[in-house]
Amino acid sequence: MDNMEKVCVLCGEPLSRYGNKKINGGMLCRNCIKAASPWLEDEDYLKMDLEAFKKHLDYRNANLEKIDAFHCDKKVEGKYTLYLDEENKDFVISKRKDIKKENADVLKLDDIGEISIYEEGYPDSDDVDICFAVKMNGGQIEDIRFRVNEFPGLEKGGKDHEKSIKLAMDYLDAFENEDGLDFEQVEGE
Repeated sequence: MDNMEKVCVLCGEPLSRYGNKKINGGMLCRNCIKAASPWLEDEDYLKMDLEAFKKHLDYRNANLEKIDAFHCDKKVEGKYTLYLDEENKDFVISKRKDIKKENADVLKLDDIGEISIYEEGYPDSDDVDICFAVKMNGGQIEDIRFRVNEFPGLEKGGKDHEKSIKLAMDYLDAFENEDGLDFEQVEGE
């Protein structure tokens, strides 16, 4: 590893042993990553170069104004909470309760392409997780995917399994109750 690979390509600080992310053309330190959306996944970082990441940070800075203007009319609470701003047709999904402090991504309902609920299994086990995914059309955030159940590995048909399915359906119903949104339920992913 040469010297260039030992520092963050954005801020120039030394890379720590853990928590860095690879982008096209170098590595980002964990402090720079903290400013990024929590919805970015490793594959998203790998698609970016330094200029694309800088654009993402510009989007995150612009999001500060959006989150200040966000007005929650309806919410569905769980491990992740769905917040809806019905007047502005915006939504936020966040694991944290203080969405302003987190600078949670404010996304447009009109930009939703697809919503899915699916079970994700474990190798050599009958246990599953209930997952919720929102595919976005364009913008900085392409996909929002999360496990609905609090703890991994639910027994199929058990009380917590049924509770998690109901919560996932509550998320879906909240989206469907918005004007002009209609989603088809699809099994599996």
